[in-house]
Amino acid sequence: MKENRKCYGRPPGKKKTAKIEIVIEPDLKAEFMELLHSEGKYASVEICTWIRNYIKMTKEGNE
Repeated sequence: MKENRKCYGRPPGKKKTAKIEIVIEPDLKAEFMELLHSEGKYASVEICTWIRNYIKMTKEGNE
C-alpha cells in the first residue's frame, strides 16, 4: 500500500516523547534491517507509518 504522503519521522518542532521497544530474534532483525537499508528506509519511520495506518484503519472500521 503506497501513500502519496511521505513520512520522515517527527514533524518539525515536535519532540520525541515516547518509544516502543520490541524483542525479536537477531536473524529476523538483521534481515529486516538489511531489506530496509536496501530500500533506503529507516526502521523507526516504517514502524511509525505502520502504527499510524493501523490506528487509522481500526478507527475507520469502528465508524
